[in-house]
Amino acid sequence: MTSTPRELRRRHLTALRTPPLACGHRDPIRCAVAPHGHSSYGLTVRELLAERSRLLTAGWTPGEVDARLNAREVIAV
Repeated sequence: MTSTPRELRRRHLTALRTPPLACGHRDPIRCAVAPHGHSSYGLTVRELLAERSRLLTAGWTPGEVDARLNAREVIAV
């Protein structure tokens, strides 16, 4: 059985042999699990509508808002 530090070292050395990901990391375990910026995960319908309104006011197109919030199934626009 190998130790955890040894396993992490092997993973790091293996990651160095791979091309960088879009985020710049070579090992996906280093990337944040949650998306960067605001997330609509777990918002209520009222909160989704408020966020949609805020984004539209900020100059986003309805298509951009729908793609970002991914809420077409939740709210009928």
